[in-house]
Amino acid sequence: MTSVPNVRHRGQPETAMTSSLLHATKSNQVSYIDVEVDSNDSLSVREGWKEGGDSEPEGDGRCKHCGRTLLKMAGVALSGVVFGIAMEKSRVFEPKSIRDQMVFNNFIMLKMFLSAVAIGQVCMAILSLLPATKDRFHTASQEFVSCFNDRGIFSSALGAFLLGVGMSLSGACPGMVLPQVGAWVPNSLFTLLGALIGALTYGLLGSHLSSLTKPKICFQHKQVHEKLDVQYAVIAVPMAAVVGIAVFCLEWFWPNNKDLESLGRLSELESNIITTIAWPAYVGGALIGLLQVPIILLVNDTIGGSSSYITVVAQMCFTKNLQQMFPYLAAKRSGISNWWQVVYVVCAIVGGALSAASSTSFGVAKGVPVYMGLLGGIVMLWGARFAAGCTSGHGLSGMGLLTWLSFIAVPAMFAGGIVTAFSMQATGALDTYVTAMGDVS
Repeated sequence: MTSVPNVRHRGQPETAMTSSLLHATKSNQVSYIDVEVDSNDSLSVREGWKEGGDSEPEGDGRCKHCGRTLLKMAGVALSGVVFGIAMEKSRVFEPKSIRDQMVFNNFIMLKMFLSAVAIGQVCMAILSLLPATKDRFHTASQEFVSCFNDRGIFSSALGAFLLGVGMSLSGACPGMVLPQVGAWVPNSLFTLLGALIGALTYGLLGSHLSSLTKPKICFQHKQVHEKLDVQYAVIAVPMAAVVGIAVFCLEWFWPNNKDLESLGRLSELESNIITTIAWPAYVGGALIGLLQVPIILLVNDTIGGSSSYITVVAQMCFTKNLQQMFPYLAAKRSGISNWWQVVYVVCAIVGGALSAASSTSFGVAKGVPVYMGLLGGIVMLWGARFAAGCTSGHGLSGMGLLTWLSFIAVPAMFAGGIVTAFSMQATGALDTYVTAMGDVS
């Protein structure tokens, strides 16, 4: 293990102390680095994208390095396709499904969300116990919680509340809008555009906002099991069981057919799992929960979506002056630790398209008006980045990893969505949908 004196965690801005190492990253000498703190408070390079030595691989070594990287990205891409298929087949991607969840008229979203958390926790508990994978799980866990180094209760709660507001307005979330685009949901492109605008505007102010809202006293222990000083699996497995029972009860008292009937999809069900228009919500949720395994093993991270938008818009910082002016964007601009998520969500578009095409449901879901999609996209990305996580980040990964701030963020997200949805219902705006791309109302 080679000692490195200056290494930054994901999400931290580049400083003079870290620039030399980052330069090595950008020149492909080290594509991705995992770090840990030893007893002497020094940071050390661990197994990751580094293929040995402090110099760039040469000859066959470089070819093997590139080959392994491409294989890992292929695995991430396949995971993204599965994510898109699960979203589309469960019908959670339909804007009406999300909005109706917030007024308790449809429970596809909640069933899928809880199923993904439960299965994800079981998978991660297994990874945390197996000798061959426990180190990778620990690295992924620490990579995730490092995002909250400058976050507190206020930013997590307020950001998540705004995320919920944007979700009800747009009928989407940062991860869900990509399968919507793939399935050609009307005006989903405007929601995506709004999300990119939100990412850019937040990115320009991100460092300043972080300094203003950084808590004076941070959590000493960011995860529940750390606070209780027990193994992750000791808390995660019982929690997964309780969440699983909750899903069973939801399905028992509010069956999936009732949800599909409210969406007008019940008559389109088929026995063929490929061509049918819908799967049970808990099946789609279970598939997404299982995706924690390849993401942890391939890139030492966990499922997320909103950071990818920042990485895309961060490409505007192509000069040193721009990078110094906007350090929040500069920190997200390069490196496989940032770009894997872009590959993941882009391939979710492919998954949504393939799933919709298989059931001849391409373009059949109703969308929201242009102004709602655009405004909702901006608000939900602002909220997601202010809270340092979206429905996938805080919800699936954060709660799955027993992160304190995620247990605050997720209820706040639903609160924002519920308040907004009931307000829209009172004005008649909740049931305003369009059937063609570009429709205003």
